[in-house]
Amino acid sequence: MKKLYQFEWHGISLNDIDAFSKSLPSKSFYNKFYEKLFEKYNGFYELDEDWLKYKNEVANCLNSHLKNKINVLSIGSGIGIVENTLTKLNPNLRITAIEPSENASRWVKDNPNIAVVNGYFPKCLKREFSFDFVYANSIDYVFNEQEYRDFLKSLVDCGVSEFLVISSANYNTWVSIKLFVKEILGAMGIINKQDNGQFWGYLRSKIEHIEAMQRSGFNDVKITKLGTDTIFIKGKI
Repeated sequence: MKKLYQFEWHGISLNDIDAFSKSLPSKSFYNKFYEKLFEKYNGFYELDEDWLKYKNEVANCLNSHLKNKINVLSIGSGIGIVENTLTKLNPNLRITAIEPSENASRWVKDNPNIAVVNGYFPKCLKREFSFDFVYANSIDYVFNEQEYRDFLKSLVDCGVSEFLVISSANYNTWVSIKLFVKEILGAMGIINKQDNGQFWGYLRSKIEHIEAMQRSGFNDVKITKLGTDTIFIKGKI
C-alpha cells in the first residue's frame, strides 16, 4: 500500500475545513466539507464536467453488473451521484445507500428509489437483511490493511456471497510514476510536498485487493478495468 495525500476536493481547499493532519479525516471533517460543498454548488450539474463524465462511466459499468437485480445495497454512497444515475438507467431499481455523513445526501433525498441510511455497515442496518447485489464505491482507500480485511469479513459474516468494490485508489505503474514525479517536484519546491497535505488514505495494488478478498472468504475474485486508475473487484464465495 501507498499513503495518499490530498490538498483539495471539488475545488474546495481541505485546509479550509481543518488544518492538514497526518490522521484520516474524521466524520466531523466530512460533515464540514459537505456543508461547504453545498454552499458552493447547487446541484450535480455544477460540478466539474470531467468528474461528472467519469461518474457516469462508473454508473454505466456498474449497471452492467446489476443485470436484473432490483434490491441493491450501496456502502459509502457519498453525495449519491452514481446511485442517482443508476436509478435513471433502471427506474425499477431500489437502492439502500449507506453513508456515514448526515450532510452528504442532500441532492438525492427526493429520489424515491434511494433510501439513505446514515451510519456504518453493518451496524446501521437491521440484524437480518437481504439484497440482490451489494457494492462499495471508492471507500477502500480509508481502510488500512487489517481494517479492509475486517470490513470484507463482516460482509461474509452477514451472508453476502457476492460483493463488488469499485476502487479509484488503484496503485499501478502509471500511478507510481505520477507520484514519483510529484515527489521530485515537491523536493524542488515547484509544488507542495505531497505529505504536507491532508492524509487521505491508502492506494492498493490489484494483488493487495485480491489477497484481502480471498483471506476474507471471497475465493473467486475477478478484476476489470475502467480507464487508467479505476478497477472493479468482484468477489464471490
